[in-house]
Amino acid sequence: MLVKERISRYLAYNKSRMLKAVRSNEENAVFFFKIVPFLLHVNSPDLPGFSPDLSCPYGIIKFNPTKTLSRAIFTRYFPNSSALNPGSTQVLPKQAFIHSLKTIGSIGTIAQTEKSDCDYWISVQLTDFPENGLSLLSQKCKSIEEWALSIGHEIHFFLMDLDQTRDNSFESRADDESAGSSLKLLLKDELFRSHILVAGKMPIWWLCPPGLSETEYQNFVVSLQVKEKIDMESFVDLGYISNLPKSEIFGACLWQMNKALDSPFKSVLKFAYLELLMNNQQTLNLFSDRIKQLVTFPEALKPEEQLAFDDIDPYLLLAKELVGFYQREETSKKQGEIIRACLFMKTLEDMTLKKKPRSGALPLTPPPGEQNFAVEGNVSNPRLEAVTAQMKRWNLLPKEINHYLNFQHWSHQDRITAGSTVHQYLGDTYKRLSWYLHSFQNEKQALTITEEDIAILGRKLSSFYSKKPNKIEYIPSLSRKMMFLPDITLHLAVVDGRDTYLASHGDDDIIANPALLIKRDDHLIRLLIWMIANGILTHKTHLDLAKNSLSMNLTDITNLTRTMLDTFPLINFTHISAHDLLQSEVITRAMAVINFAKAPVRGAKNIQSSIISTNSYGEYFLHDYETITQYKNALRVLLTKHEVCRWRNNLTVFIPQQPEQHALQALLDN
Repeated sequence: MLVKERISRYLAYNKSRMLKAVRSNEENAVFFFKIVPFLLHVNSPDLPGFSPDLSCPYGIIKFNPTKTLSRAIFTRYFPNSSALNPGSTQVLPKQAFIHSLKTIGSIGTIAQTEKSDCDYWISVQLTDFPENGLSLLSQKCKSIEEWALSIGHEIHFFLMDLDQTRDNSFESRADDESAGSSLKLLLKDELFRSHILVAGKMPIWWLCPPGLSETEYQNFVVSLQVKEKIDMESFVDLGYISNLPKSEIFGACLWQMNKALDSPFKSVLKFAYLELLMNNQQTLNLFSDRIKQLVTFPEALKPEEQLAFDDIDPYLLLAKELVGFYQREETSKKQGEIIRACLFMKTLEDMTLKKKPRSGALPLTPPPGEQNFAVEGNVSNPRLEAVTAQMKRWNLLPKEINHYLNFQHWSHQDRITAGSTVHQYLGDTYKRLSWYLHSFQNEKQALTITEEDIAILGRKLSSFYSKKPNKIEYIPSLSRKMMFLPDITLHLAVVDGRDTYLASHGDDDIIANPALLIKRDDHLIRLLIWMIANGILTHKTHLDLAKNSLSMNLTDITNLTRTMLDTFPLINFTHISAHDLLQSEVITRAMAVINFAKAPVRGAKNIQSSIISTNSYGEYFLHDYETITQYKNALRVLLTKHEVCRWRNNLTVFIPQQPEQHALQALLDN
């Protein structure tokens, strides 16, 4: 096959991936593929990302914004900007510094959801940058990220130097979305097999045959220039990749365990991939070579192994490989089903499912042997129907399809059980991989993860899983966003002579249906903050009281809950900064609840209070105080040790309305 044919195949495949993203969410695709590259290409004072410093590097090589972005789309986002006017050439770069702009991750695959964020790999040559250029471009990117988030699009930019990428020496701390030192070749492997070229130069890796050694790869790149007359100005060389040293697995395990704290679906797939790579192999072949073979070197495959571009989905094909791996042994088939379930749940994440109207044309159940997912679940969603049809062709649909389809109506116990199953899989796989790691300790292979990143990632795991006095525990759930319940009923019962508070899903009788029980606690505030910390109770939740619990004040509870939710946004563990995790923990935010039981004041100082707090490690705590003096001492510690106070807007004080409000306030102010 001629080189130009391989280039055409890559561009056709790249276009098919873009079209998948459009079909998944057209608005997001327009933003990701048209608006974002335009903002990186220009520098205009009336557009997001403007840098007043004239030495700021920007602009994408070989990018023509007028061919990509129509005036209608531009005006929709920037109605008051003149940057696209014919006379506005001054906003265009005199020298473009960005060699290639690519997405990395789930965009344009079956794993993309309605609310997927978009990670961009920006390839630059730092040796060409002016002094302070990296800092200026980083600030420009941060400004675009913040503006995008303000209009509902979550994006992340990763500035990657071409020389460091080729040498696999790119490193950064394991903070936010960065993988730090824990991933190198695995990160490049994910880039090659999952990326979409948004703008700029095509990676020349796609023109080099799979399975080459490093020397062979370098020689082949030279031969492309000499024999094939390839103009390297049209390509970007991101270097060689063919196998993975086992020494990188440990860091990859820690990284994926951390990613699983917020949403484990993709982490399950990546954990299984690590086990596949480690299984009885001295050299660990990467899946990116398999994708390259399908796209630009199909002649090496049998005709029945070749696929149409629309079927070359990196996540789908990897899942198929993983399920096949686990199907080899009877004891591992359960793990294969977990892979199917997680892939399917990833497609359902953030998806709006609407019940189909019943009609004579659609039977409630399909004929025997058929699995029409939309009919079987009686649900209408065009993207879901397309995705499940594709999964069905590859035999990747989970067995209990209806069960997963109806996840929005799962009981709390269903969610807990599913989350425990997934986290158990992660823990068991981590143990198996740790056993593998011992096998190479005598091979004098140094771990590729730094001690610093081990400390960072280990701290996050400890913050999530560890138990401490007064700490609010996290549930090992599928996803804290998926733990949300629309209706919660609070109950008051007397157990062993003590008031006990119960929360249930919906308003049915929990005595007749105990599966509806969420949690019971003898401390109402602890019960509420536990549900908030775990994503069960949100601003969208409707709270109610059971009929036998009318002695509780629903107005006070609703106001308290609303204040808690305003004070404590849901913690995203992947966004906790490395800087904070390497320092001693400090309290970052607190909320005091004063005399919620409305005990008589009458000058007494034995007034009960509680302080809820979150710290820099992502942990919640609840402390109770019996006297005003104890409460004031706690406030003094918050101020002097942690700089938490009302004047810094990180302390909230909640006092429910009560007859002796003024007397209580006077006690607090003295």
